[in-house]
Amino acid sequence: EVTVGEDDGNANNDGGLDLKSSDFVVSLESDTASLFFGDTSTAADKHWVSAGDMESDGFTTGTNSAVLRGDVSFAGFETSMSYIYDDANAEVEQLSLGAAGSFGAFTVSAAYQEDSDFADGSGDYNSSEVYGISVGGTFAGATVTAGYAVDSNNGIGQSNDEQTSAGIKLAYPFGPVTAEAYYVMEDVDGAGDTEDNYGVSVAYDANGIAIKAAYRDEQGRPEYNIDASYDLGNGLVAIGGILNENEGDDIDYYVGAEYDLGGGASVLATYAADEDGDQSDEIGAGDYQEGITVEVSFSF
Repeated sequence: EVTVGEDDGNANNDGGLDLKSSDFVVSLESDTASLFFGDTSTAADKHWVSAGDMESDGFTTGTNSAVLRGDVSFAGFETSMSYIYDDANAEVEQLSLGAAGSFGAFTVSAAYQEDSDFADGSGDYNSSEVYGISVGGTFAGATVTAGYAVDSNNGIGQSNDEQTSAGIKLAYPFGPVTAEAYYVMEDVDGAGDTEDNYGVSVAYDANGIAIKAAYRDEQGRPEYNIDASYDLGNGLVAIGGILNENEGDDIDYYVGAEYDLGGGASVLATYAADEDGDQSDEIGAGDYQEGITVEVSFSF
């Protein structure tokens, strides 16, 4: 994968552009067990299913270092264990565990990560101990998910004030339209009254068109986003969206296209604008980078 992004001041003689290559992923896979090393998800992130926007389910979802993860499937359950590999010190950090499966009409997801004094530097890395469990099921066409998560806040430079989230999410399809709503009760030790989270969304997916509009209130902070894609045929898909994820008036947006080159290869080109400067690498549904980005991916 090759990425072209805006100049951050560190590039030399590059015409104002940075050229960066992505991390690698090496895998060994069988029907019941797999091993991954590189730019892959942690065990907790792979299996955790949230019940809405939960402040306490801050599992590490990305890292500047390689992840070593093993997956095993048995009796209808998928389980994983992972570590982050600290190449500077040649040692592993932050054990992460995850599992997901079903019991009759119910699905269960459980995840855990230990606290760590490893300083990763990635905005998607959380050094705190975090654990959670969620249960879901479909009843009369509606899918209900209930979840509980705890973040110890005992990571590097954090407050040590444990926070918990207990939420419920409801999704109901109407033909090509799916409506969703959630409510999450939030609590932080020693913080007195803590505002809860809630949100609603509507998604449409049919005839090559996919649109999702969402509104949420994150502890008194209103946010919204609209994401859309259109399959133009012959492997070409156009994408675009707008979002406001802060209390100000600045609106971020992105546009782009993805083209399937065949043979496991694809190219993605996007332009994303971060008007408020708060999320230069997580703009829109695909967490796009600010500025012009071209990614070429190969699977073999």
